[in-house]
Amino acid sequence: MSAVVAAVRPALARRWWQVGLAALFITTSYGTLSYAFSVFVTQSGPAGEFGADTVSLGFGAALLVSGVAAIAAGTVADLFGTRRLMAGGAVLGCLGLALLGASREPWQFVVVLIVVLGPAMAATFYEPVYVLMNRWFEPGARPRAYGVLTLLSGFSITIFTPLTRWLVDALGWRGAMGVLALVLLAVGLAVPAAIREPAAPASERTGPAVFFREAAAGLRVASPGFWLFTAAFFVATVAFSGYQFHLVAQLEGRGFAPGAVAGVVALAGVVSLPARLVLPMLAGRVASAALLAACFLVLAAAAVVSTVADAWWQVWLVVSLFGAVFGAVYPLRALVTSERFSGPHFGRLIGLQALFVAAARAAGPAAIVLAGTTPAGYETGFRAAAAVLVLSAGVCWFALRRR
Repeated sequence: MSAVVAAVRPALARRWWQVGLAALFITTSYGTLSYAFSVFVTQSGPAGEFGADTVSLGFGAALLVSGVAAIAAGTVADLFGTRRLMAGGAVLGCLGLALLGASREPWQFVVVLIVVLGPAMAATFYEPVYVLMNRWFEPGARPRAYGVLTLLSGFSITIFTPLTRWLVDALGWRGAMGVLALVLLAVGLAVPAAIREPAAPASERTGPAVFFREAAAGLRVASPGFWLFTAAFFVATVAFSGYQFHLVAQLEGRGFAPGAVAGVVALAGVVSLPARLVLPMLAGRVASAALLAACFLVLAAAAVVSTVADAWWQVWLVVSLFGAVFGAVYPLRALVTSERFSGPHFGRLIGLQALFVAAARAAGPAAIVLAGTTPAGYETGFRAAAAVLVLSAGVCWFALRRR
C-alpha cells in the first residue's frame, strides 16, 4: 500500500502544477486578447486613431467569431488533444496582435480582429483547458481543480490592465501590441510544451469530411436537457453582461460621482476572487446546478438594488452582491456541463455553449440600450434583466435536476 501511495503522490503533485501552468496560460491569453482592449479602446490607444466605435465593433465581432470557431476548437480538442491547439492559438494570437499594431486603416484593424484574433480566442480561452481538466481529474476532484484554475486566472485583469496602460504610455499603442504579442507567444508555447495530456482518441481518418462529421456529432448527441440549460444560460448571460456593462453609467445617472463610482465598481473584480475558488469547490457537496441558480438569483438582487440606490451603502451592496458570485458563474457553467454531459464529445459540447455565451456577451449591452439610457430607461432595463435572471435560475434548476 505504501508503494502505491508513493507512486500516486508525484502524479497528483504534477497534475496540480499543471493546473497552475494552465492558469498562467489563461491569464496571459485573456490579458493580451481581451482585457488589454479596455486600454486600447481609450483615446491613447487605437481608438484615438481609428475611433472607439471601430475598436468596439471589431472586438465584439471577434468575440462572435470566437464562439463560432469554438465548435471547431472543441472538435480538435476531442479528437487530437489540446496542447497543439493551445500552442497554435497562441501563435495565431501573436500574429494577430502584430498585424493590429501594423494596421493603418480602420478596415484593416477590424478585419484582423475578426479573421485572426477571433479564432485565436477560441483556441486559447477557457474551453480547451476545460477539456484538459476533464482528462486530468476524475469527477470527484474536478470541483476543486476548476476552483483553483479560475482563482489563479482571475488575476489576469489585475495584471494586464495596468501593464497595458504602462506599455501604451511608454511605447505607444503599436509598441504595446508588439510587446503583448511576444508575451503571448512565449507563454503560449512554453505552457503546452511543459504540460502532459492523456492521449486523445484520434480518428484513423482525419480529412475535412471526417472532421466536419465529427463536429456535427456534437450537435447530434446534445440532449434536450443540454439545450434547455444552454438556452437558460444564454438569456442569463445577456441579462447580467448587459447590466454589468452599463452599471457605471446607470449609477452616475442616479447622481453618484463618476470617478468614485468607477473605482467602487472596479472592486467587484477583487471581491469575485474568493467565489472563484469557494463556489466551484462547494459543488462537491451541493449540486452545482443549484449553486449556479443561486448565483443567478444574487445577480438579480444586485440589479434590483442598483435601480433604487440613492446612498453609497447601497452602491457598496450592489458591488458586494455582484462580486460575490460573478466570478463563479462561468466555472460553474463548465462544471455543470462536465458533470451532466461529460464524455468523448465534451469538447464539442462546451465549444457549442461557447458560441451562445459569446453571442450573449455581445447582445447584452445592446439589450439594455433598447430600454433606453436615461435614468428611467436604465431602471426598466435593469429590472427586466433581474426578472430574466430569476426565470433563468428556475429553468436551469429544472433542466439539470437529478432524476
